[in-house]
Amino acid sequence: MHAPATAFKGALFPLRVLEPDARVQGIPEAVVQDIWASREFNTTDLRTTVGESVTILDPGTLNHNGGPDFTGARLQIESETAPGGVLNWTGDVEIHRTSGEWLLHRHHEDANYNRVVLHVVLLEDRHTGTLRRADGTLLPEIVLYPRLTASLRSLLHRFYTQEHKDFYCEAHWPTVPSDVKNNWLKRLALARVRMKAARLAADAPNQDLDELIYHAVLRALGYAKNADAMSELARRLPLDLLRSQTDAPDVEALLFGVSGLLPDLAEMLHTDRHSVEYVVDLRDRFERLQQTMELRPMSSVAWQYFRLRPANFPTRRIAQAAALLAPMTPESAGGLLSCETLESLKEALDSDKPKQMLRLLFQEEEPSGFWNEHVRFEQRSPGGSSRIGRSRADRILMDAILPLLLLDAEQRDDRRQEERVGVVLGKLPAASDEITRKFEHHGAIAGGALGTQGLHQLYRSWCSEGRCLSCEIGQHILSKSPEKG
Repeated sequence: MHAPATAFKGALFPLRVLEPDARVQGIPEAVVQDIWASREFNTTDLRTTVGESVTILDPGTLNHNGGPDFTGARLQIESETAPGGVLNWTGDVEIHRTSGEWLLHRHHEDANYNRVVLHVVLLEDRHTGTLRRADGTLLPEIVLYPRLTASLRSLLHRFYTQEHKDFYCEAHWPTVPSDVKNNWLKRLALARVRMKAARLAADAPNQDLDELIYHAVLRALGYAKNADAMSELARRLPLDLLRSQTDAPDVEALLFGVSGLLPDLAEMLHTDRHSVEYVVDLRDRFERLQQTMELRPMSSVAWQYFRLRPANFPTRRIAQAAALLAPMTPESAGGLLSCETLESLKEALDSDKPKQMLRLLFQEEEPSGFWNEHVRFEQRSPGGSSRIGRSRADRILMDAILPLLLLDAEQRDDRRQEERVGVVLGKLPAASDEITRKFEHHGAIAGGALGTQGLHQLYRSWCSEGRCLSCEIGQHILSKSPEKG
C-alpha cells in the first residue's frame, strides 16, 4: 500500500501533496543508515530498481554535517554504454525510508545532491525507480527490505537496545602493549597507502608517473566535494598538452576554460573593471586555444561551493593548480608539475629535511596576483596570500605524493625510498576525525599521519568487519584470555 496523495480542488493548477507513508512510522532513518553501513542485507546479485547490477566496494563514511548521508562511497554499476559494461562511481549515497522522501526533502531541486550516485531506501513506493537529481539525470536506486538478512523487528530491537561500542575490544585496548599496537598500525598504514597508490594507478591506466602525479594532485586540491570534478578536469586536459604551453596565462585560461567556470560577461555587470578585464583576457586566450585544440568544457554545475570555506572554492584551487603547472621562464624555474615532477619529488624526499622540502614544492609557487584579492571571478575578497596552505600541502602529500613515491619505490625495488616514505608519514601531523576519536576515547593517540592511516585501516577493514581473529591486536587479547575448560 502506497502513501496517499491529497489533491486540492479548485486550485488554478493541480496540486498534490505527498503524505508520510504509515509503514515507516516508528522506524528512524538512522536504522536504515545502520543497515547500509553494516551491510545487513544480501548483496548477491544486487540490482537497482531498473535492473542494473550493483557492486558495493565501499559504502562510504557517515556524514554528520549537512548534505547526503554517506560520502566517499565507491560502487560499480552495470551500464551498456560504459567500456566493459560497468561504470565505476565515487560519490555520495542518500538514505531514506521510502523513495518519496527524496521529494519530500526537495533533494530533486538541490544541486548539492547531484553527486549522489545511489539512493538507498528501506521500502518502495509509487515513486520508486522514477527519481531524478536536480540536473535532470535519473537517480540509481535500490530497495533493502526484500534483502534484509534479519527481520526488521529484530534490527529495530538491536538498534534501540544495543550497548554503544566504538569497537569490539575497546575494554581491552589499554592492556595491549604499545609495541604490538604500533607495529600492527604501521603495517596497516603502509597497506592503506599502497591501496591509495593502486586506486590512483587504476584511475589513470597506462600513464607514466608524472601523469599520475598530476591527476592525483588535482584530485587532492579538489577537497572532498570537488575531488571528482578536478579528476575530470585532469582527464580533459592531459599533462603533455599543458606542458606544451609557454605562457602561464594560457595555462590558466585552459584550466578555467575547460572547467566551465569562466563567467560570461553578463554575469559581471556589477563587478569592478580590473576583474572584468582579467576575465576578458582569459576568455580571449581560451577562444584562441580552442581553434587549434580539441577541448570539451565541463558544465559549471559540476563544481560545488556549498558549505566550503572561500579558500577551498574551486576557482581558488584551480588557480593554485595553474601555478603548479606554470612553464619555465628566464625569471622562474616553473611550477612543480611543469617538468620532471617525479625527479623533483625524489630529490626532496632524499634531502636532510624531507617533510619540509616536499611541503615547499607545493607552497613556493603563488598564483597570479589577481587571486590574492579574489576567491571567485565576480567579486573581490580581503587581501592575502593565495598560495597553498600547510594543511592542504600535507593533505596532498598524504593522498597523492607519498602513495605514488611508494609505488615508484616498489616498482624499482628501492627499499631506501620505501623507508623514507615511512619516515615522512610518521612526521606529518596526525589528523583528528570521527574514526581517530573513537580510539582516542580509549587512550590511543595517533602517532603522526602514519598512525592516523593505521587507525583508519584498522577500523574500516577489521573493526567494522568483525575480523578480530585476523587482527594482531585481537589475537594478542585472545591469547591472554583465560582458557575455557
